[in-house]
Amino acid sequence: MTVEETKSKLDILFSEVKAYRKSKHFAELLGFCAKFKTLAPYNAMLVHLQRPHARFVLTPSEWRKYNRKVRAHARPLVILVPFGPVDFVFEIQDTYTPRQAPYEYGETEIIDEVEKPFRVSGTVNSSMLNRLIYFMQYHGIAYNPNWEVGSDCGAQIEDIAESDEYRQLNIRINKNIDVVYRAKFLVSTNKNADDCEKIASIAHALGHLFCYHLPCPKGWGNAWEHRNLDKEVKEFEAEAVARMVCDRLGIGTHSERYLAPYLFRHNEIPREVSVENICFAANKILTMCFDIQKMTYRNGLLYKNDSNFQELLKSIKSKK
Repeated sequence: MTVEETKSKLDILFSEVKAYRKSKHFAELLGFCAKFKTLAPYNAMLVHLQRPHARFVLTPSEWRKYNRKVRAHARPLVILVPFGPVDFVFEIQDTYTPRQAPYEYGETEIIDEVEKPFRVSGTVNSSMLNRLIYFMQYHGIAYNPNWEVGSDCGAQIEDIAESDEYRQLNIRINKNIDVVYRAKFLVSTNKNADDCEKIASIAHALGHLFCYHLPCPKGWGNAWEHRNLDKEVKEFEAEAVARMVCDRLGIGTHSERYLAPYLFRHNEIPREVSVENICFAANKILTMCFDIQKMTYRNGLLYKNDSNFQELLKSIKSKK
């Protein structure tokens, strides 16, 4: 079974099995995914499905860094890995420190130490925001920080591929090549927002794109299937994406105020909500914030889907 097939079956599971649609369980899932900062959101969801009360998981090789070994009869938990089928992780209770180990790490000490690199304590440095804004260009997205709206509006994303409004992308291909290209989408944030508010608002806007709420731009073929959902469902997914991203970053978000009342008023989340798409979108945004090594123009929607952009790169490279 491929990774895509596995993801599809898991999304069907969330859609069809009533227990997983309950608002209480969905809220628990969001909190669980936020806590497991060393796992991609999708893999955190997989761990939750297999062991809802897990406190911390690592692979056997990662546990060895903490002088711990996996117990003989421990139950492995399955996660997905890029370009491969699956990997296995083990919960901290299923590990132990051998007697000959030079130092015994306490469970609390391990969890605290591993989570430190991901803490931002309610603040975001400008470099993280700048990375997010720059890497959006790889997906054909320009940025407008001067949206003049009321304080209740954070951000919006719009398709400008065929509009009269021209927005320019400036993408560095390598140290010798910079490419100027027309943007397909525009994300605008409230001009009065601070850095934390901008990241939260951008995450919401990108949630709409990566959850496929927007149609493909002209010329991108069938890059994704447009999910023409009710506005309530779209907003629920985008807010869930923003909540997951902001929880990982340790910053506040208004998503809590949106999701909490809905989950309180309704016994189940909307049936059309795709938990798989929410996790997928959150992971893409977090990669843009943190993982510089994974972010290259070749991984972006623009290079993957825009044949004119590909031809432009070829013509520029041939002239060098």
